[in-house]
Amino acid sequence: MTAIPTNSGYRALALAIALAVPGLALAQEATPLAQALASFSAKAQAQPKSHLTAADVASPTVTSSYFDAGTGLTHTYLQQRVNGLTVFNANGAVHTDRSGKVVFFNHEFLADAAAAAPSATPGLSAEQAVAAAAKALELPRPVGLARVVEGRAADGIVFNKAGISEENIPVRLMYLREGDKLVLVWNVTIAQLDQQHHWNARVDAHTGRLLDRNDYVVSELATFRQHVAAAQKRRAFVPTAQATAPATAQAAKGAKGTTGAANSLTVIPVPFESPDLSPRVVVPFSAANPLYSPYGWQVGDSRAPSGFFADTYSFLSTGKQLTRGNNVAAYDDNVTLTSGNGNVSSTTNSPDGGPTRDFDFPFNPALGPRDPGNLAAGITNLFYWNNMLHDVMMSKGFNEVSGNFQYKNITGQGLGNDFVRAESQDGSGRNNANFSTPVDGSPGRMQMYLFDNTGANTLTVTGAASANGGYRFATVAFGPRLTKKPVAGRLVLVNDGVSADNGAHGCASPFVNAAAVAGNVAFIQRGGCPQLTTLNPRANNTFAPKVKRAQDNGATAVIVFDSLGTTTNLVNFGGTDTVGIRIPAIFISGADGFRLRAALQAGNVLNVNATLGPDFDGSFDNGVVSHEFGHGISNRLTGGPANSSCLNSATGNQTMGEGWSDFFALWMTTRPGDIGSTNRYMATYDNGNPYAVGPGFRAKPYTTNFSANNYTYGQLGTGTGKYQETHDVGEVWATVLWDLNWQFIYRYGYETDFLSTNGGNNKALKLVLDGCKLQVCNPGFLDGRDALLRADSLTNRAANADLIWNVFARRGMGYDARQGDRVNGQPKVTGVVQGFNLPPGVRALALASKNGAVVSSALEAYPNPAQNQLTVRAQLASTAPVQVTLLDLLGKTVLRTVSVPAAQLQQNGVELNTGTLATGIYVVRVTTTEGTFSTKVSVQR
Repeated sequence: MTAIPTNSGYRALALAIALAVPGLALAQEATPLAQALASFSAKAQAQPKSHLTAADVASPTVTSSYFDAGTGLTHTYLQQRVNGLTVFNANGAVHTDRSGKVVFFNHEFLADAAAAAPSATPGLSAEQAVAAAAKALELPRPVGLARVVEGRAADGIVFNKAGISEENIPVRLMYLREGDKLVLVWNVTIAQLDQQHHWNARVDAHTGRLLDRNDYVVSELATFRQHVAAAQKRRAFVPTAQATAPATAQAAKGAKGTTGAANSLTVIPVPFESPDLSPRVVVPFSAANPLYSPYGWQVGDSRAPSGFFADTYSFLSTGKQLTRGNNVAAYDDNVTLTSGNGNVSSTTNSPDGGPTRDFDFPFNPALGPRDPGNLAAGITNLFYWNNMLHDVMMSKGFNEVSGNFQYKNITGQGLGNDFVRAESQDGSGRNNANFSTPVDGSPGRMQMYLFDNTGANTLTVTGAASANGGYRFATVAFGPRLTKKPVAGRLVLVNDGVSADNGAHGCASPFVNAAAVAGNVAFIQRGGCPQLTTLNPRANNTFAPKVKRAQDNGATAVIVFDSLGTTTNLVNFGGTDTVGIRIPAIFISGADGFRLRAALQAGNVLNVNATLGPDFDGSFDNGVVSHEFGHGISNRLTGGPANSSCLNSATGNQTMGEGWSDFFALWMTTRPGDIGSTNRYMATYDNGNPYAVGPGFRAKPYTTNFSANNYTYGQLGTGTGKYQETHDVGEVWATVLWDLNWQFIYRYGYETDFLSTNGGNNKALKLVLDGCKLQVCNPGFLDGRDALLRADSLTNRAANADLIWNVFARRGMGYDARQGDRVNGQPKVTGVVQGFNLPPGVRALALASKNGAVVSSALEAYPNPAQNQLTVRAQLASTAPVQVTLLDLLGKTVLRTVSVPAAQLQQNGVELNTGTLATGIYVVRVTTTEGTFSTKVSVQR
């Protein structure tokens, strides 16, 4: 996983310096930029309650400024500057139309900043700041640290990699906002060698203490495991059937397939999500759109200038045709490779299409992902989807000037040399995916991993009739892989001497039966260490410490069984090996565990052997690929392409990045004939679930059907049942965007050409990208809503404002909602107040569905058909209690509820008991001070 040398960081730094100093700006840009800054200064000071002085807005740093041809707007992004230093999290923006008129501006500038700022003279040198940051981030000490680009501390100094970073290390002196004060800090950017983090860290310029950090790498690791566990508790796990076709000599050799053609790729095509939904088909390279990929997708395309890629893709001189191009380089990044690991110039880690550019490779899942044919097929699919994502998103406004990913920017606008490095079967972990988005001019990196095929993992038990058989198991994220050290041998139930269940929880060491455990497979029950967890839960009761204690007692492997006596709670446990675990471990369900425990307690001798099923290759889960690419979109568009720190994903924030990424994934995999009320899931292929059943990696399905997904803004917060973790919060944001997408489709139709401007799906996607450009840095949900409304106003003359308001009001983000607290520019989940009202003058709409039924913010009733219970919910304002009535088709009242507050009807709805009603069609009528509304429902017995 070696980094490629790049000078992009230097170019980005030079651009930042030029923009920060108006005298260095290009002549043709100087006048509109000066006008924009003058307008921003005047409007910011005049804003009510801003208390900004002329000095506060006198000389902001311009991080980026560009003209958006798709909207006719110029977007200029700013950071406050005090004493000649940028203030890290004090951001602003000014957006102007073609005439130079300000159409929108925002800021998070600190009032009277000069008084809040300490001296701009640091106590630590830039070299000392790098060492302090490395120590705080738990990285090795820098070795041979040396300056490679000199500059003023305020503008930035660049150091070499110093043995701790993949990239050269930029360091810059600045202020950090902490409440109403400013702290002098060094900002140090380090790309970890293991590629798991790309830190942008701020250390105190006097003490070296780490004060703040953000990570350019957005990882899915935590949510994948948490949500799989939660979903499997709620429903039975049904694994996807695995292919059982016999291996062929052709596949074993990784030879060409039989369906390909010259100048083509054999892939799962857009919009199909995985091999579960579509066979692989031949896609010609001519599918590369000439407007968005004029040099084609692949280096051998005749449209690319001769010798164009030679300086980056050295394999061109060998005549090889690999999965590399202007938009993406896709390759194998498994750590077992002996050469070319993570190097886009290597000739050994990407499939070769040969002189005819025929990228057709055999795919047989039963052979496992490391089979040469399967590996080549997966990388080819990853290459194709990244190129399609590039073209589709560029057609909607994620283009060169706004910071997209390309080796060469054809227009000369924006910064190039930042194609996506798409790494397949990454060897740095499992059951994960991530995307790193440094600023424009530095490559994005997508890491796709292998996923445990839990449904095909088999633990074979022999020795007692009551226990013999095969059992499902899940692997863990720490310790050696089962392929290196097997879980095999005699099974021994531990006795720690302190915990319940005769000490089976492994809470203390040494074990009472340490002699019996030594040399065998330790059998341990999950949880059960309250006397230890009170003191230190993470150190004592979690999975990894139990395994370590078994290792200390001489065990060769560990099997942990769940404390819940069910068959569904099968979890791929996370955890970082920080305690020297050298033995393998697996996890089985409680039902299976209790069965084996009973056999052992009866005196039987049991022998076990764990066999892994063929892994799933994340490069074939096109929804996850799209999700990861989506992080690059939202991070480059929000706050401008030169600021990748505007979607900080700290727990407790209203962090919406995961929501945009889920939306992009759902959008790219929407097929003709789909409807909004259908349940959609994320990562069913990676999780081994049937596509239509789930659960995938999210807590609830995405659907416009409120009975299946009832998320509202009030879901955010702290306490039982509330969401504050970034992925959970993102689910709520994606839900409302998904609702909006379907309302656009029902209004404007569905367009199969994803590059078109026609169709509600294309219009919705463009609106979302336009909104990202307009919203504030570190937005909250209502900031995001307002940005969509503003984008619709500026580009569509507010043609869809009523629709947008109704959709958001239905999910509790209406006119009377309140976003809550902002701390240091970060919107928190604390203080959120949901509201369901529409603004004055906006009428309640009967939101459409494909079959004409109402999924209305005006009135909805579900489930429909109902059996014993019907929920009636309406986003209707009323100055008096509302009356809910259920009538038969003759107009006779069969059920009545009186004196229901409007807020109750908006938030939770009213539950009606329909258990006594006969099968038939009924009418729900809701009477408010604003009028009477009704809808039909059916009751079935």
